[in-house]
Amino acid sequence: MTSYLHDGTVFDLTVTYADVTGVEWRWAGTYNEAGEPLMGAAPHGSALVSLPDVYAYHGPLIPTPRRATAALYRQVLETTVNR
Repeated sequence: MTSYLHDGTVFDLTVTYADVTGVEWRWAGTYNEAGEPLMGAAPHGSALVSLPDVYAYHGPLIPTPRRATAALYRQVLETTVNR
């Protein structure tokens, strides 16, 4: 996990975040001169914005739901069967 601490909140940069209007933001994999992660709005092609600026002008940022993994499905099924 690549993370970034901002305003007391740890952001997992491998996760996509939605702002209050529903726009999804993803880490571009780069940082600005101040060491802040640069985020791009989906779909790609928008200008990159630092995470602190996205947070200040579009926040709060909410992690978008992730697909369940095969391991999670297996764990749920095994737990259900073993009851």
